[in-house]
Amino acid sequence: MDVKKKIRLSGFLILLGMAAGIFSVAPAIDASAYLTEAAKNFNQVIIAALFQLILSLAYLGFAILVYPLIKRYSGSFSLGFLSFRVVAVCLSVMGIIVLLSVLTMSELLVQNGMQDTPAIALLGGVLRSMRDLINHVFMVVMLCMANVMLYFLFLRKKLLPRWISVWGICGAVLSVVASILILFKVMDIITYEYLLLNAPTGIFEIFLGIWLMVKGLDIQCGFVSQNN
Repeated sequence: MDVKKKIRLSGFLILLGMAAGIFSVAPAIDASAYLTEAAKNFNQVIIAALFQLILSLAYLGFAILVYPLIKRYSGSFSLGFLSFRVVAVCLSVMGIIVLLSVLTMSELLVQNGMQDTPAIALLGGVLRSMRDLINHVFMVVMLCMANVMLYFLFLRKKLLPRWISVWGICGAVLSVVASILILFKVMDIITYEYLLLNAPTGIFEIFLGIWLMVKGLDIQCGFVSQNN
């Protein structure tokens, strides 16, 4: 695959990841009565898990495509980008496992007619909290660290217009701030403030995906030959 096609495919993977992220939401897990609602909405939870898997593969595929193109310009930044991306993907897969664990617990509770005891509620709460921390804190931080390294390299080598790279870096920083606020329980997940802090990153990801598919990178600034 030539460089031009790799760049276009990387843009497509960004958009695929965004779409998969939207469909990876499982309202039954976020409901107050999730210990019974999860089992009643089995297909919904499984579909959410599958889309999170697609999201994980899109994250990994993007890193695999981009890494060979940037490593010749900065070994440390390219390796850091790839490393943080791989960690983010591993965390995402862990989130899927925890999600399915909550579903299994809900199924056993419903099938066996068990009561929602304090002990069961405690275990369910721990699992759901673990999933939220993985998906909305640690995975996001790792992903943003990878993105900052990538966009900073784009900025240094002028592979994209300066304002685009700066937008990406600023958006990543705001997303990290949102995750830290969640970690310290200053802010809840999926609140107006949370969405506001993550909006610049969300809009940027859509914009960047389209940009890479349509215009690619500024190879005339010495990124790499289209014939390589």
